[in-house]
Amino acid sequence: MKAETFLTTHRIFTRDELTRGLQGRGVSAATVSSHLARWRRQGRIAAVKRGLFVRVDEGDGTHGPPPDYLALASRIAPDAALAYHTALEAHGLAQSTFEQLTYATWTSTRGLEFQGRRFVPVRPRAPLRRHDHGERWIERLDRAGMEVRVTTVERTVVDVLDRLDLAGGVHEVWRSLGAVAALDPVALEDYVRVLGSRTLAAKVGFYLESRQETLVVPGPTLERLEAATPRAPVFMDRALGGRLVRRWSLIVPDDLTPPDAEVSA
Repeated sequence: MKAETFLTTHRIFTRDELTRGLQGRGVSAATVSSHLARWRRQGRIAAVKRGLFVRVDEGDGTHGPPPDYLALASRIAPDAALAYHTALEAHGLAQSTFEQLTYATWTSTRGLEFQGRRFVPVRPRAPLRRHDHGERWIERLDRAGMEVRVTTVERTVVDVLDRLDLAGGVHEVWRSLGAVAALDPVALEDYVRVLGSRTLAAKVGFYLESRQETLVVPGPTLERLEAATPRAPVFMDRALGGRLVRRWSLIVPDDLTPPDAEVSA
């Protein structure tokens, strides 16, 4: 592939992808560097970080549409997977659009800013390291011809309940999770079990019970999660307080407590 052809067909690309794209022409590292340097001088590409570039599209003297920031976030680290609120956006579930994009990575990649967006890396929970680094709960989505790694719906549900601070807070999370149309209860339960958090079992159990009919959640799944809940009550969001839902030993904000739940003040 010619260098110009590569550039016109790749809005977001890494140096390694450019090298692979030109390999059929016997390209050297120096040649790749030369192409990149020339494109930068011409203002045709912008460097997001070392080795990662965005093509700058212009029309009538003005900048064209921005790049796909979700696709860009998925390229910032070799193992990056869109996660937390950014995964909600990728799955079409988020109720709001954030200027902060979050991705899971096991690398030491640092956060960065680009075109007014913040790209924030988050290391996955440690227990996943013993389970193929959590790859079972990562899928690949197509975004305008670009393959993007993102946490599965099941993992995303659990992750945002685990880290409300990375997903816009409890109310943004609850509204977004209300848009989930289907999920695999087995994959979700397995993920909760691997993480081994009783507080998380309570949050997930409460959520699944609230959507049991819509999501066709088996009764035994709820029973197993109930058996894993904390012995002492825990908060869904300590800052908001709320009422205790006895089955889940979970203190839930008042406006999220279902009217038929067994609660105490």
